[in-house]
Amino acid sequence: MIKLQNISKKYSDSFALKDISLEIIKNEVVCIIGPSGSGKSTLLRCINGLESIDSGAVYFHDRKLDYQNENQLNTLRSKMGFVFQHFNLFPHLSVIDNIILGPIEVLGIGKEEAIKEGEKLLKRVGLYDKTTTFPSLLSGGEKQRLAIVRALNMKPEALLFDEPTSALDPEMVKEVLEVMKELALQKLTMVIVTHEMNFAKEVASRVIFMDQGKIIEDGTPKQVFNHPKSPRLKGFLDKVL
Repeated sequence: MIKLQNISKKYSDSFALKDISLEIIKNEVVCIIGPSGSGKSTLLRCINGLESIDSGAVYFHDRKLDYQNENQLNTLRSKMGFVFQHFNLFPHLSVIDNIILGPIEVLGIGKEEAIKEGEKLLKRVGLYDKTTTFPSLLSGGEKQRLAIVRALNMKPEALLFDEPTSALDPEMVKEVLEVMKELALQKLTMVIVTHEMNFAKEVASRVIFMDQGKIIEDGTPKQVFNHPKSPRLKGFLDKVL
């Protein structure tokens, strides 16, 4: 579904991503782990077209991504949901209006249908009683669950999560991870940048370890967590587990 071919990305004179090749197939749940500054979030943003690349190519369903083609980028983003670390909700819109804006404006779905689908999703994540509430009155966990529902209401083929729990208080983390676990069980294609190692162990079909803009190891959770090959991954796991 998603293919990266020798992609590199530089900021000034330093590489954020260096010669990365990767393929993500349909229904995979891929967790990307690694130290801060290793390129994890940049990789996600390049996949979604939020950041351009300096060399290499990104493919979605075998179609090469053209970062200069705004129409193609908009089509891609309608099929590939993105859940941000800091929610990126519209503060002037209620919960339900945050959810229905995309389907109406981008997908051309009628308002009544968009509301109906949105309310179903809100029930699934325990936010049905918040439909007329504004984001400023929600807890961090509720905001992130709303952000996930907003992405899901676009009926994406894949969902990208950029450290979705890192801005949350510890007691809010569990409720967001439970929603993500449910999505994984439904075989939704997901690429998740995360610091939640236990979540990655439990949910991921693949775990990728990045450092200094490179993929150091790529394998099953058992391979990566129980049998790390590189000294760098072993050192990282010793600190975080």
